[in-house]
Amino acid sequence: MLAQILLSAILTSGGAWNFDGDPVGQLPKGWETRGNSRLPVYQVRADPDGNHYLSAKSQGSDVQLGIQLEAPFEDSPVLSWRWRASELPRGGDERNSKTLDSAASVYAVFGSRLFPRILKYVWSTSVPVGSSFKHPNSGRMVLIVVNTGAGSLGRWQQVTRDLAADYRTAFGSARPNLIAIGVKTDSDSTNTSAQADYDDIQLTGR
Repeated sequence: MLAQILLSAILTSGGAWNFDGDPVGQLPKGWETRGNSRLPVYQVRADPDGNHYLSAKSQGSDVQLGIQLEAPFEDSPVLSWRWRASELPRGGDERNSKTLDSAASVYAVFGSRLFPRILKYVWSTSVPVGSSFKHPNSGRMVLIVVNTGAGSLGRWQQVTRDLAADYRTAFGSARPNLIAIGVKTDSDSTNTSAQADYDDIQLTGR
């Protein structure tokens, strides 16, 4: 279901998203949400210096934001981004389906719409950095903890990941084509709230 959500987004020809060309208060062009929330979760906002970024605020919600690549990314991609968490979902622990909330997460979707495999990079409330494990409800998704806890709240953190290496470690084989990426800030499992920002999402060759 997650892959269908991410793959249903409007096509884009870009491999970099810094949101500077997107109007404040709206969704970024080409990105589409799926999920239920009584309040908007994602919108473009601006720092005092004028830099635009994608803001996410979850109030007990489970909403994803995704974009499909116009053509499969066949190179050996490096995925990089910046994120800034400001509120962690209380009691969040991605290893358990009953507490499966993350302040911030970035998805990389591989293969096909029907049978995808997914790497999900998370900023966790409690799981140690460097942890890697299968989604509690799906063997087709592996979670990798990149940041954890409140020590860096409110500060931008730079992340760079070698998708080919991470995929081989997670699934034990060479990766299929990269076909979509997505983000998610959620707090429905813990029925709390979470907030984070995303910026400078970029795909480059190794």
